[in-house]
Amino acid sequence: MVVRWRWVLAVAILIGLSITGWLVWLLFAPTGTVGVTTLRVHRGDSFAQVADELQRLGLVRSRWWLERLAEWHGLPRRLRAGIYQIPTPISLWRLVRWLSATRPQLIRLTVWEGMMAKEIAERVERLGLGSAERFMDIVRHPEGKVVLPFEWRGDLEGVLFPATYWLPPLREGEEAYIVQQMVNAFAERFWRPYREEIERNPFSLRELVTLASLVQWEVKRDEERPIVAGVILNRLQRGMRLEIDATVLYALGKRKRRVLYRDLLVDSPYNTYQHAGLPPGPICSPGLPSLLAALRPAKVPYLFYVARGDGYHTFSRTYEEHLQAVAAYRRWRAQNQVIKR
Repeated sequence: MVVRWRWVLAVAILIGLSITGWLVWLLFAPTGTVGVTTLRVHRGDSFAQVADELQRLGLVRSRWWLERLAEWHGLPRRLRAGIYQIPTPISLWRLVRWLSATRPQLIRLTVWEGMMAKEIAERVERLGLGSAERFMDIVRHPEGKVVLPFEWRGDLEGVLFPATYWLPPLREGEEAYIVQQMVNAFAERFWRPYREEIERNPFSLRELVTLASLVQWEVKRDEERPIVAGVILNRLQRGMRLEIDATVLYALGKRKRRVLYRDLLVDSPYNTYQHAGLPPGPICSPGLPSLLAALRPAKVPYLFYVARGDGYHTFSRTYEEHLQAVAAYRRWRAQNQVIKR
């Protein structure tokens, strides 16, 4: 009888040791290859989706134990969307603790002042944040896809505010989220702080942003932006065509160092050589200095301006003065080309 109980006890101890060893193996034995394993947690992912991905990456032996440890450490509540570079091999115990304490990397999307919406869309696609085609479809037809905190009709060119955005990985079809962040930034940086002044302006918000986009494309120096805005307004008030090269380039859909005569013939409502008044809408995303220049243009006597070659412009009151300034610029350009050769 004693021998029998000893046998039962030995078996029980063996089973207990086996279970303990199995648990130790599940929880503390490292998994994964030597190096770094990338975990991408997309915006809106549930913890179940994250657990699926961890299993797919070969970092989890037991889904049940992962969920228990995660609950214990509060991981479902703490985990943020982003990119995690997990040092491997790593045990399940250490993995859960590491994920609970680590801030993920985000994807940096920089929108420069003066970028066209199509250029932003291309950058979004290059970064793997979405489709350029779907991005542009949202920009052109934002109804029901983007919430606008201000009155605006038409496409969203011009209100995709230039800034650096830190974004998590996105699932397919979430391009509207990116557009919404840019529209929100426009409202936060320009619309809300200057709302009273904007609403007193004779121009609509869309017209103001259109004017600002012309200033943005035409001018390199911030101190000249209010002056150029004033020149544009003077020409509008006199019924003169704006004849701004930037509108031709936008109509062509590309950037060029020089606008040729044949370019001026492009058939587009944006071509201000052929059509009077402001173009139908903005031609790029203006920065805050250009937006403020449109809102607060300088009162100047000028009707013309031409590049000087050093980043600044020569401003003229009469067409004759303007022709002299153009001739001076052409001489500078010719001399500069000779020096470069």
